[in-house]
Formats: sequence, C-alpha cells, structure tokens
Amino acid sequence: MPQTKSLRWVRRPDERPQELLDAALAVFADRGYRSTTLDQVAEAAGVTKGTIYHYFSTKEELLLRAIEHYQDRAFARLDAVRKGDYDSADDRVRAFVMQAFGSDDPARRRVHALLQGIGADAPAVRREWLRAGPVRGWRLLTKLIEDGQASGEFRADVDAEVTARVFVSGLMLQLVWQQHSKGIPGLAIGEKRLLAGAIDALLHSLSR
Repeated sequence: MPQTKSLRWVRRPDERPQELLDAALAVFADRGYRSTTLDQVAEAAGVTKGTIYHYFSTKEELLLRAIEHYQDRAFARLDAVRKGDYDSADDRVRAFVMQAFGSDDPARRRVHALLQGIGADAPAVRREWLRAGPVRGWRLLTKLIEDGQASGEFRADVDAEVTARVFVSGLMLQLVWQQHSKGIPGLAIGEKRLLAGAIDALLHSLSR
C-alpha cells in the first residue's frame, strides 16, 4: 500500500492559520508573488491545497493575511518597547529603532524583499502594507519624540513627525538596498554600522 504524505497539521488544527501564514510568507519572498503557486505554499506548509482554501479564498488574500500576521507580531514587540521602563527618552528611542530594524527576525527581510515587487501584481496588498507598516511605524516614533520633547529631553523646535518620517523611510530604503548590493561598488554598508550611525544621528538632531 503506498504511503501518503504526512501533514504537519493533522493534530494541531488550532495552529493551522498561523503556521500556514509563516510558510506562505517564506515562499512568496523566495519566489515572488507572481511566480508563487498555492501548490508550492501547501507543500512548504505540509498541507493540502484544499486546506489553504479552507482559510483563504485567493492567493492575494493569503499574501495580505501573511503580511498582516507578520506586522501584528512586529508591532506587538514595538509596543512593548514603547511601554517599557527606560532611564531616558534617548534609551527608549534607541531600543525602539533596534527592535524595529535590528532584530534577527528573518521574516523582516522576507517582507522587505517581497514588497519591492508586488506594486503591479498586488497593489491592494502594497497599499495595506504602507498603511499598516511604514505609516504606523513613523507614527509610533513620532510619539516617542514628542514624549521626549514634553519631558524636556529633546529639542522643542524639531518637527517630530517630519523627523520620524525621514528617519524611518531612509533607514528602510538603505536596508532594502543592502539586498541588491552585489556587484555595485559603494552601495553596501555594514548593517550594524548603519543602524548605530543612524540612531546616533537621530538622537544628535534631537538633543538640546
């Protein structure tokens, strides 16, 4: 009697959507949205394609939910930093930026790589990511800067929102470029150096 393929979710139905979203994000990032098939996602997740359709009606919905799943986890960690106890506004901002851009979460790189190529293929997904990703990120950083201004630790004459927008957008773009630096002299820079220098420049611009 031929053996059937073992499915990882047979005994864990409550974990299916979360594990499926993690697997989908990895496959989409590796192959690109247009080239990815639901059969490939199902194989990576260890389920049947029918299981995917049980939770998601289309490939675009699966991608959207996968990105939302990643963002929910990422912003939960950022909220924990924002609400944590720190000795100064400088320390809180530094911890926030390191959590946002310096964590070892492989999903962060996957999302950044994936979203570069979906503007034409899945514009609704890109719009939702911009709303719930960068916009939400610089709003949180804006609030941290404003808190530092209110406490007297940061300069009151700095436009907190513009500063947060420029910082988040610039750092995101630099990190994306690192993934395409092979064979382009001068484009690459060490990530640790980039983060440390960017944070120092931000805090210096805010210091009284």
